[in-house]
Amino acid sequence: MRIFLLLLLSMCLAVPAQSASRGGGQASPSMTVGKIMAVVNGERITALDVEKRAMPELARRRLNPNNPEQRAQIDEIYQQALDSQINDILIHQEALRLKMELPESDVDKELARFMQQQKLNPEELEKQLKQEGLDTKKLREQIRKSLLRQRLLANMVARKIIVSKDEVAQYYEQHKASFTAISAVRMAIIAYPPDVNAEAVAQRIKSGKLRFEEAVRQYSIDLATKKDNGAMPPAPWKEMSPEWRARLSAMKAGDVSDIFILPHPKAQIKAQIKVLEKVGDDKVLSLAEATPDIEAILREPLLQARFDEYTQWLRGRAIVEIKGR
Repeated sequence: MRIFLLLLLSMCLAVPAQSASRGGGQASPSMTVGKIMAVVNGERITALDVEKRAMPELARRRLNPNNPEQRAQIDEIYQQALDSQINDILIHQEALRLKMELPESDVDKELARFMQQQKLNPEELEKQLKQEGLDTKKLREQIRKSLLRQRLLANMVARKIIVSKDEVAQYYEQHKASFTAISAVRMAIIAYPPDVNAEAVAQRIKSGKLRFEEAVRQYSIDLATKKDNGAMPPAPWKEMSPEWRARLSAMKAGDVSDIFILPHPKAQIKAQIKVLEKVGDDKVLSLAEATPDIEAILREPLLQARFDEYTQWLRGRAIVEIKGR
């Protein structure tokens, strides 16, 4: 789990969350795992694929797929998992259709940057991956898909969102104290296992009934950071995506974030971070200096709406066959 948790954080993927569309058929827990649930322009999604994506949410909500009284809730979660996978495939296929160029050197650079950040040599990396049932080839493919996805969404979604200068100036005046010249952020993370009610734990942390560090020791599945109360290597501010800078700009040392999702290939992991230290000058940035961060903050809800529109457009152009129960 360590490799992908840290990789996802280090890449700071600028991807809107995927909401479930309501069109099409339903994924059902009654399916055998080898059954084809959907075909997206010829690419198949099996019941096992849907099961893997749905299981963390089923476990979090303590739902039993064999309990008929919970069928409505379970069907909804399976539908969301199926729709999410359809969106993933459509976005990747569209990037390939547009012949978006992604040379191997880009994957090499991202992998090398990650290894340097985590102080891993190739042998150590391979060892960590093997413990997760993966290898370098699979890791490179995940990096490739993530980079293609980022590039496509940046071109087709992010660039179409416009925030006015007046909106930026108004936000700056209201939140001026939160924009300082920092060079890096030290954070701690807790990655929740799927069978733990993350929201309930987060509420205990927020109320002061449970210290963040104690929650890390009790619950976190990221073994590499767990021994240090969740502490991660310092994250360079300039290398973060605008979305991560937006998340951290409003936080000060000691603050704990709301729950967010790390889209691990095998599951969607619920996580929280705690800001330990913001490294750098405390001086307040000028409006011009703070503008990129403010734009990212204001664009975030607009990005989600545009992402939903774009995936619906892709789906309308695609041949998506939803198989029966």
